[in-house]
Amino acid sequence: MSTISRWVLPCYHTDSEFSTEPITIDLTENLNLILSNEVWNRKFEYGFTGGLKNTDVKDIKRASVIIFPRFISGTVNENRIQELIEKHCGKLPEYLKVENYKSWSHNIGFSVIEVEYKKPLKTIPIKKDFAGYIPNWNEEFLHTYHKHFAVLKELKFFFLAGLHLSFPTTSIVIRDDSSINDGFFQISSGKRKYATLKASSSFMHEVLIEKNKLKNLIGNLNGLATKWHFNLWPIKRYLTAVESYQISMDNLLDLLYSLEGLFSKNTSSDIIKMTCVLSIANNKREAKVLKEILDISFRIRNDIAHGERSYDLYDKVKIGGKEKLAQDIYWKVKVIVAQMIILATSKLMTNPDMRNLKFNDNDFLELIYKK
Repeated sequence: MSTISRWVLPCYHTDSEFSTEPITIDLTENLNLILSNEVWNRKFEYGFTGGLKNTDVKDIKRASVIIFPRFISGTVNENRIQELIEKHCGKLPEYLKVENYKSWSHNIGFSVIEVEYKKPLKTIPIKKDFAGYIPNWNEEFLHTYHKHFAVLKELKFFFLAGLHLSFPTTSIVIRDDSSINDGFFQISSGKRKYATLKASSSFMHEVLIEKNKLKNLIGNLNGLATKWHFNLWPIKRYLTAVESYQISMDNLLDLLYSLEGLFSKNTSSDIIKMTCVLSIANNKREAKVLKEILDISFRIRNDIAHGERSYDLYDKVKIGGKEKLAQDIYWKVKVIVAQMIILATSKLMTNPDMRNLKFNDNDFLELIYKK
């Protein structure tokens, strides 16, 4: 008998072929490597470092993320999400009061971050433990609960980093007064099950997954796992920028902070912009478009940061002589920054003496004088 911990979260991820078949990404080796590299010594946290530090790598049997993509077309089943979740997780006892998922719309998807441990957990509370005003918590269970959730939280950010960098999707934000921020954490061993609400909207940022490019995602995750214990600040900031589908123009600042984090603190914005242009553009026309987008984005950043004005997603800005929505800049910069992070990560992977994601003056000169 083993123990399974999982975090079930609503998602807005679409299969490019409009399939609703689940996509499973095995993260077992990635997780083992991340923990073996003592990721808790990193200068910033994604999860709870204490829980990570106390996790026994040898106890991990498997780890994965399973994406159940959005429903796009076909016969409508209003209970689709509920049926899929209960098929995967089993029915949850009513006394746990974890039923929000039953109200999730049939046309969204959901993701399951899941880790199975070899050892059973016999102290999971049962119905009688909830009879009093205060639940009867066992100390061993509470310790395991926090430890397992710390691992799931770390895996969430690790996987999302690989996903967003592999598939930097553009979209459009529709105003929504009933945004989804939901989810639950479950831990089960044998016939014992416990679950509690653990909300997040991190998986609700739109991603278009191309199945024929899943090898790229797996390759990026494998590479990231070897360096995840480093202080990869630009990636952390990038994940803040794509944390939800209800973005604002302030998230553009997060993208630009992420981009600036790839350079030393005294690097001018002109050098940053030209490094992007020289690294990404394939011809003069692309270079001019890219330079204009970056010029506008830095101007908006300065306006917001220095209190000149605020920007609404639906404000108009001129791009290429045409009026566009301000949010169009966010989506374009999101792709640019993802490309630059991938390039910086490639540099990190091939330079064993490096410990962070950084471009320097020599990189800029090589781009200018490359043969």
